[in-house]
Amino acid sequence: MTGAFARPYRLPTIFAQRRTLCQTMASGDRRRSGDGRERSCVMAETTREVKRASCFLCHLNCGVLCTKENGRIVKIEGDPDNPHNEGYVCARLEQDRWKDFEYNPNRLKKPLKRAGERGEGKWEEISWDQAFDEMAQRLAALRDEYGAETLCFLEGTYRTQSNLHYKFTNLFGSPNTGGNGTICYSSDMWLEPCTYGGFCSDKSDWKRADLVVLWGRNPAASELLNWQWTLKNMKERGAKLIVIDPRYCEVAQHADLFLQIRPGTDAALALGMINVIIEEDLYDHEFVDAWCHGFDELKVRAAEYPVDKVAEITWIPADKIRQAARMYATTKPACLPWGEKGGDGCGINATSAIRAKAILRSITGNIDKVGGDQLTMPGDRGNTEDMNFSHDALPQEQRDKMVGNDVYPGLTFKGWDIISEAYPRFYPYSNAPLLFRQMVSGDPYPIKACIVQADNPMLAFSNTRLVHEALKSLDLLIVHDYFMTPTAALADYVLPAATWLERCSIGYPTMDVEQVSMAGSMPVVERFEGGTDIDFRDDYEFWYGLSERLGFADKWWGPSYEDMMNDQVAPFGMKFRDFCEKVKYLKVPNEPEKYKKEGFRFLTPTGKVELYSTIIEKLGGGFDPLPSFEYPPNFPEADPDYAAEYPLCMITGARFMPFYHTEHRQPGAYRDLHPDPIFDIHPDTAMALNIASGDWCWIETHKGRIRQRARTTTIVDPRVISVQHDWWFPEKPEAEPSLFGVYESNVNVILDDDPKYLDPLMGSWPLTGASAKVYKCEEGEA
Repeated sequence: MTGAFARPYRLPTIFAQRRTLCQTMASGDRRRSGDGRERSCVMAETTREVKRASCFLCHLNCGVLCTKENGRIVKIEGDPDNPHNEGYVCARLEQDRWKDFEYNPNRLKKPLKRAGERGEGKWEEISWDQAFDEMAQRLAALRDEYGAETLCFLEGTYRTQSNLHYKFTNLFGSPNTGGNGTICYSSDMWLEPCTYGGFCSDKSDWKRADLVVLWGRNPAASELLNWQWTLKNMKERGAKLIVIDPRYCEVAQHADLFLQIRPGTDAALALGMINVIIEEDLYDHEFVDAWCHGFDELKVRAAEYPVDKVAEITWIPADKIRQAARMYATTKPACLPWGEKGGDGCGINATSAIRAKAILRSITGNIDKVGGDQLTMPGDRGNTEDMNFSHDALPQEQRDKMVGNDVYPGLTFKGWDIISEAYPRFYPYSNAPLLFRQMVSGDPYPIKACIVQADNPMLAFSNTRLVHEALKSLDLLIVHDYFMTPTAALADYVLPAATWLERCSIGYPTMDVEQVSMAGSMPVVERFEGGTDIDFRDDYEFWYGLSERLGFADKWWGPSYEDMMNDQVAPFGMKFRDFCEKVKYLKVPNEPEKYKKEGFRFLTPTGKVELYSTIIEKLGGGFDPLPSFEYPPNFPEADPDYAAEYPLCMITGARFMPFYHTEHRQPGAYRDLHPDPIFDIHPDTAMALNIASGDWCWIETHKGRIRQRARTTTIVDPRVISVQHDWWFPEKPEAEPSLFGVYESNVNVILDDDPKYLDPLMGSWPLTGASAKVYKCEEGEA
């Protein structure tokens, strides 16, 4: 495939405004027909309305205004009255690109049932009633034969009503809900409550910080609103910026201090910074003395990471490490949003990296400060959490069966039971690498059914060939999505999902500093409105339809999404429709420095910020209560022979607009901006390998090889390559062996999830810091 490829279709002309030749009868305009006779015609009246919505093309839930004409959306623009984004929108919405998502002719239109062999690409259209009846019957039969734990669920990004699948699996009786959160947000959501009894790294005060630290975070290529906040803060308030990243990325080019870290060594860097802060007496004595547990133990551990040693590990000059530590400790207030591109959410050191960053926030006194990292803690829980998730419906006997419960307890029900009082919205996760292995082996019990929503496992998880084998081994695979994907191509039932424009919503903007920030909206587009023929069902309708046939519909709020929303806004004394019309937006400010209130306790066993985690200690299993650093098994320091064969350090997952993970690869307005997969390589390295910019190249590890186009650039170290993730080609054949070209350029094909690479506590698999080699494709291979 070349840079410019033939597109099999263009968007329907219905998107364009049509001019009518007809005028009203009152105008007296008359036209001649083909036979010469005069005919009168009356212009159809155009109905126009504007509706609010919360965009969900990323996590930020920016408020938008949608203009409709005759039931069809013709314009989406930022909502200036929304207090979150104040009218700002990014490139995913600009220039009507959203039309290639919402009105894409390749969207799934009707429920599909597999008609041939799995992966053969043969389908028959069926009704939703038939789909619900058959899926429920097959789920019930599998539960009767193997036990409820035979069902698992997989999710990707948190852009659905994610509590609903927990409610369903818990009521069904299965503990096995997994997804990509293990190497992302969810690990922070468990480890931060272990540290300070709450969660704060998505509540960073970007707008009022005197220093913003973007560590493995490039919002200029992912969540642009956050970057706009940062730039405005720097311009208007003189805020400083530290960027820590393996790439001299977009945000690094604006930094006051840039640390180009060796991938996978974030834990070592954080420990080195902690050491400098303690040795130079830069920590917040008042906060540490009053509110921190285990400072003496931390001091001993940090002393094991002197700056010169850390510089050798991380490839960052020692003076820059000292400068970063001093700058962060003395510039108050400072915020440190969560991020992972450098490796702190992935691989063998994931727990230590996340914990060490939480400790940095704590010992510098930036926890729960205006301009720092605001702490969210539960209020009066009542029954709300139990109703939303129904975790209480799952007996302990079933919780104990969760895949990974005894091996990687941090994120499983075993871990949830420990921190649920501190952070009740935390959701337990089965360990995905073990889950896929158990699908294949059936040991210790069979996993025979899987439901997939907001995910594309054939692209999203390491070791793609294992994922393929695992999904093929299932008796029942159900996929609820917008498009046919490589994962959906392997399913028994593929069902059209409602987009964010087609369902009710309370937009809870992730990474907003407020304790509560929400905007309510009714569906902008109703089913079949505006001439569309898509028979979608929203998340709620999907789960309710299955629950109704499995006998536990009475545990839900009613048959529609709106019924659930009515319950959520009931404390306001109104229905959801009234909330959308009368309240519109709600902000509840976060109360800073809650620890200064009389009687306050951090929700940890000691009532303090636990630098030394008693929770992790009590888990047993030899888990370290303090952060540390260990060389990953593929590093030269751990395996020189392996590193000699694969000499380049590979990172994956660096964001690039306008895509969002596996989304928007369909030919059209998004794909036109980025037609081919690209990896970044330093010019010196490329020259030594006889590679020119634009060449198709093989990228190889011990797991296999994929091909992408080279882009020579000095944003990466000569020892590092940055490989784009989640590439597939919807224009290629669906049926096996192609599966839309899933094995051609998808970097997860060559990433390993063997347990020796996984974090011991969280089970996080490595997406960065892998060892690879690169060589140019031969003629005819590209």
